[in-house]
Amino acid sequence: MTDRLSNQNPVCMLLRGLVTLTLLSMLLSCSEQSPARRFDFSQGAGIPVVTEPATLTDLMETLTSVGTARAQQSVNVFSDTSGRVTAVNINADQFMESGDLLLQLDDRDERLAVELATVQLADAERLVQRYTTVNAQDANIPESQLDDAQAAVDSARIALEQAKVDLDRRRITAPFAGRVGLTEIDVGDRIDTNTQITTIDDRAVLLVNFSVPEVYVERVSRGTRVNLRLWDAANEAVSGEIIAVDSRIDVNSRSFIARAAIDNADDRFRPGMAFEISLSASRGTFLSVPDVAVQWGADGAYVWIADKGVAVRREVSLVKRMANAVLVDGDLAENEQVVMEGIQSVRAGAALRVLTPNELDASLRAAAPATTDEQGNG
Repeated sequence: MTDRLSNQNPVCMLLRGLVTLTLLSMLLSCSEQSPARRFDFSQGAGIPVVTEPATLTDLMETLTSVGTARAQQSVNVFSDTSGRVTAVNINADQFMESGDLLLQLDDRDERLAVELATVQLADAERLVQRYTTVNAQDANIPESQLDDAQAAVDSARIALEQAKVDLDRRRITAPFAGRVGLTEIDVGDRIDTNTQITTIDDRAVLLVNFSVPEVYVERVSRGTRVNLRLWDAANEAVSGEIIAVDSRIDVNSRSFIARAAIDNADDRFRPGMAFEISLSASRGTFLSVPDVAVQWGADGAYVWIADKGVAVRREVSLVKRMANAVLVDGDLAENEQVVMEGIQSVRAGAALRVLTPNELDASLRAAAPATTDEQGNG
């Protein structure tokens, strides 16, 4: 009876309440201080990250274009004069040397003109010789008369040369070595200066013009190697070389014309064929960073770098995505350490602890059980 009364004594109940509150306060204090201590520890050690240096990379791109081939030398053959055709020496695709006869016009009048001019020149020269001989003996031929005779000789010589030129124009010859095309001219046809006789092509070397974007104007020049293949065929590509670059940029296409030469000594290709041209050209040197390092914000792309153990944000612009990397341009220098792992926890000015990938994995594995225990105990 006395024990029951003592247990229900108000003083005892008050003491028990105070003890219980004290114990709860201590437990709450411990649970609140533990994360703080862990936080202070992590801040002192730095955020664990993995970095990779930014490296300079030459951006090589393969350009593809289409062009039509033409012969190194190619002309449409016309006559310098009108007349009746007396001979045709044109067989399609036949090789002709420079100066070979292609077509002959009636030249009887021109031959007579040459003979007449020859006679007139000889007569004028004899007269001058006669005057000179007489003057050597008696000196009774006036100087003006002798000058007129000499002028007649000069005129006769010019007339003879003109007659020879007219006679030569009755022969249409190959202007250079090459292969002739088809002709529609037959013996007996009458032609004039507007009648196309045939074509002739020197196709030992073929030339192909193609367009190149203006950004490569300083990197595509004479001597640049190119590969060419027929547009509608899967044959092996042939090698060529750029021999000329246009001096202007087309304002509509924002491109310029380059001319490539193909060795066609084996006569595989013909003028007029369409070719696909490909070449490797550099767009310049840019910094390469891991693709996972690039972050996006309100102002665009940026990366975090570890500068003396402190996180620093650098704004960049993307140039080209590569395999597992991105080429960037901006406020970034070669060999600066770019954060590529642990980036989610990085903030400006935060202390960083640079680890290797293996060290970071080990750190994460070690932290995982501790986190589980704390959650269970809580």
